[in-house]
Amino acid sequence: MYEDEKTQQNLHAFKPQLEKMSNKGVALIVFLLLVIGFGMYALYTQIVDGHIVTGMRDNVVWGLYIVNFIFFIGISYAGALISGILHLLRVPWRTPIIRMAEMITVISTMIGPSYILLCIGRLDRLPNLVLFGRIQSPIIWDVIAITTYLSGSIIFLYLAMIRDLAILRDNPVKTARWRNPIYRFMAVRYKETTKQKELLNVATDLLSIVIIPLAILVHSVLAWIFGMTLRPGWHSTIFAPYFVIAAVYSGTGVLIMVMWVFRKIYHLESQITKIHFNYLGIIMIILGAMYGYFTFSEYLTSWYGSIKWDMDVLYRLFNPGEYWHLFVFAVFIGVLLPIIIVTVPKFRNINSIAFAACVAVLALWVKRYLIIIPTLETPLLPIHDLRPEYVHYSATWVEWALTFAGIALFILLFYLFSKFIPIIPVVRTGEEKDYSRLRKIVFEKQMKKVIRQHKKSDAVIAGIVLLFILVSVPRAMSQDENRVQPMLKLEYFHVDSSQILTATLQAKVEGRFISLPGMEIVFKFICNGTETLLGKEITNGKGRATVAIPEETLATGGDKGLYSFEASFAGNDRYDAASVTATMKPLRLELSFFQKEGEKMVNLKALEPGPGNQWIPAENLDVVFYVPRTFSLLKVGQASIVNGQTSLEFPTSIPGNHLGYLTLTAKVEENEIYGNVEVSGTINWGKPLPPVNTIKRGLGDTNAPLWMVYTLIVLLSLVWFHYMYVIFTVLRIRHLGKS
Repeated sequence: MYEDEKTQQNLHAFKPQLEKMSNKGVALIVFLLLVIGFGMYALYTQIVDGHIVTGMRDNVVWGLYIVNFIFFIGISYAGALISGILHLLRVPWRTPIIRMAEMITVISTMIGPSYILLCIGRLDRLPNLVLFGRIQSPIIWDVIAITTYLSGSIIFLYLAMIRDLAILRDNPVKTARWRNPIYRFMAVRYKETTKQKELLNVATDLLSIVIIPLAILVHSVLAWIFGMTLRPGWHSTIFAPYFVIAAVYSGTGVLIMVMWVFRKIYHLESQITKIHFNYLGIIMIILGAMYGYFTFSEYLTSWYGSIKWDMDVLYRLFNPGEYWHLFVFAVFIGVLLPIIIVTVPKFRNINSIAFAACVAVLALWVKRYLIIIPTLETPLLPIHDLRPEYVHYSATWVEWALTFAGIALFILLFYLFSKFIPIIPVVRTGEEKDYSRLRKIVFEKQMKKVIRQHKKSDAVIAGIVLLFILVSVPRAMSQDENRVQPMLKLEYFHVDSSQILTATLQAKVEGRFISLPGMEIVFKFICNGTETLLGKEITNGKGRATVAIPEETLATGGDKGLYSFEASFAGNDRYDAASVTATMKPLRLELSFFQKEGEKMVNLKALEPGPGNQWIPAENLDVVFYVPRTFSLLKVGQASIVNGQTSLEFPTSIPGNHLGYLTLTAKVEENEIYGNVEVSGTINWGKPLPPVNTIKRGLGDTNAPLWMVYTLIVLLSLVWFHYMYVIFTVLRIRHLGKS
């Protein structure tokens, strides 16, 4: 194979790294093997004693193993996407880093699925997954997709190594000569002829095109396993793109960390420069901003929807006693800190970018933990067994040992691979730029930016001083303000058989009304100048306090049929005292239904207390009729009480439930004498809804959508067709090498 001067220089630089291993390298291998060995002992303990040695229980059935599985699979996709995109776009600075990205893909895809096996209690049943697996199940989709993805990643990495394997074939290593026959076999007689070069480029480009959508599809399938499960925190439509963005974000961080480590180990300062870290840092913060947007959207929709199950998970995440600190680190620090370091020139250097990448990777691992554990600790049904180890998950030494064993295996395979093939391609394609010239251009741009900043420094300082004045003056003025006079409102509600008083406490602060929660309201009944305490209640988040009116209070008859109540607030250091009184008269509403000449009529009677403890017809009242809907009340009519009664023709077009039943509510609203009174009744006058056939979409149901199954089969068949074509192309390259 033809070797130009640049290739010879690279071979001379990297070949000693393949032939020799330093004492530090040997010590690193021994240490990693000890960590892996300890992990194997933990695995033996788990197999012998069972999953009781882990923190997983009946409700928290997944733990660190699934977190590690998602993490390793996620960073593998970043390697495929970065290497594939940079190769297709012919990015000039890609050469020193593209092999590292491909190695991350292959090694991570091999380690990640092994954590799934650690979750299986009966490993002897593993063959049933292949023998009896259902193609309708997304779990089977994930198995097939990951297998397909791993196969494509290995082929893609091999295609990118053929040129270097041919160089090593023609320049045999002097130590560990057992590798030379492997180099000769894997080089497939490649000699850089015009036809061989053309075939290799076509195969590499084709696989780059295939690997990019395949990586997106595979991680989407993994996300669908969660998104198709009806659990709070998982059942979300944005999980597929959310998982993809998070995976590429963490994978980019791992790539930066790997670059930094091998740059130090092999002294690759002339090969991997600050430009590579800057470019990948920019890619990382763009992905971090997108990841932050998806995170905000996920939690905003769950919080705004206020569904009880989702809110239970959010309360766990926001609770300082549970997951608040991990949540802040994963969502805020893991996104904002890398953006600040990369975007601020003062902080941006090789070491700081590597540190930002380390923070991003750790934050994404924590985010996977928060996706799994809090959701499983929030069951849909109450847990009757309240033992702490069943309610709350806590990883044991076995799980941590296997976690660190996986990380050690990742590092070991990466290091051993760098001793078998150069970590940076030896053969270059002539598409690289002069990095010294690029550094000069970047330096000039930075100097121009510094000059512009100095020109604007006076204006910036003046703006800061003005902002400080504008902020400090209102604060100084606010210190001299007097105490605030609150507003207290008292309302009477009579709902069916319940009669209650509701007090609302508000205050006008800075031009707007705010509710005052946590304040004590005292309720009293006043009759003939005598005050009777009804209760003391604390206002809720909306500033409301409610107390029920006892039956014995209503039995007193009041003052000539009128009842007077008082609500008072004693005040505190900031708010003055306030009190309010309200007088009401009991009102009895009786709702009935009848049909008259084919018309459906609603009859309402309104009675008030009269002489001799008798109920007499009420007069001059407006009544509004409602039908409760899912989110509000639907007004269906309005009428006036005449001689104690009124009627309403009920509309026939209002839908009820599947049997036609609905609830009708009649309300007297905010009346000066009677307050708020309402009565409800149920009747089957609604329009019956058509029966709904509930179709279950479980992970293994037989009625899975066939169009989706067929689509998956077609797509994977096309991918494997391209794999076969690439393998056939490699065989053609080998055949051409005979001549």
